[in-house]
Amino acid sequence: MDKIFPYDSVELSEDGKELIVLDQSVLPNAEVFLRLTSAEEIFFAITLLKVRGAPAIGIAAALGLAMCMNRMQTGNLQEFEDEFLRIKRHLYISRPTAVNLMWALDRMERCYYETKAKVSEKEDAIDVIRVALTKEARAIKEEDIQMCLGISENGFSLLKPGVGILTHCNAGHLAVSRYGTALGPIYFAQQRGYAPRVYCDETRPMLQGSRLTAYELMKAGVDTTLICDDMASIVMAQKKVDAVFVGCDRIAANGDVANKVGTSALAILARYYGIPFYVLGPTSTLDLNCSSGKDIVIEERPAYEVTDTYFSSQMAPKGVKVYNPAFDITPADLITGIVTEKGIFDASEMAKSFSLK
Repeated sequence: MDKIFPYDSVELSEDGKELIVLDQSVLPNAEVFLRLTSAEEIFFAITLLKVRGAPAIGIAAALGLAMCMNRMQTGNLQEFEDEFLRIKRHLYISRPTAVNLMWALDRMERCYYETKAKVSEKEDAIDVIRVALTKEARAIKEEDIQMCLGISENGFSLLKPGVGILTHCNAGHLAVSRYGTALGPIYFAQQRGYAPRVYCDETRPMLQGSRLTAYELMKAGVDTTLICDDMASIVMAQKKVDAVFVGCDRIAANGDVANKVGTSALAILARYYGIPFYVLGPTSTLDLNCSSGKDIVIEERPAYEVTDTYFSSQMAPKGVKVYNPAFDITPADLITGIVTEKGIFDASEMAKSFSLK
């Protein structure tokens, strides 16, 4: 598949000393690229949703960790290692639900110690480790690009010309390194003349569906219709939807899936209307150490996202209690299939399939 957009949502500068991210918090009104140069800037870019989407968060953390070590000025290997571990711990807690973040940072730590074991006695050990970390972080991004291509191809196999798809939140080009997970097959379909029709849930309260998904689909020329979250049932009842495609932030060993809050409601509606419900994501989101969705920590976001954000004035009584979970759990038995770069799996059998490999 050709590169759809002229930029990636997360990139490392050529010299490895700046992390460049598209600020998703100001879309669709402006395309602003941030050039981050510290761990604190990366941390807040992730927590404030300037960079978001499970794969993109992991990539940003890995590239950002490498960038910070490239900028550190020291000739002392122990100081270098202490700072590496401090930054890794700091970024590790920026978003608690998306497993890609922890996976990418743990992989960077393995790279550090494997490289250190080979070069710790050499005078240029720090320079060698810097090069290895940068190479590993870039490899994580490149592998994500290839995973998205695989997911896109496998998801495309489920589609027919003129297909109507409902999606939630944003699992496209902006949420990964390139192409997307839930939106990747749609881009395949568009390029191959299938003329897909997409209904985007607005995705309250942060409006990722209206601000981000509708934005990138329209830029790609896809027939796009925005709906409020509570309109999903009527478009399903009117037979405008042939399939639901959503992304994922974590897949538990039993096939339960954590994704943007509202996903489980769509799965319930899809079951009622007899519409296939697919979760699309890379195998890096599969957490075999998490037995079920009950074990997944659900991030709770600030109250102002519900009462104030994107409104010109507060749209709720002052002092009202607000419950704002960022994710919910969709049980495996409501999922028609999980689409990965390695194939399409029955949700309850996915962990078994991977444990045998």
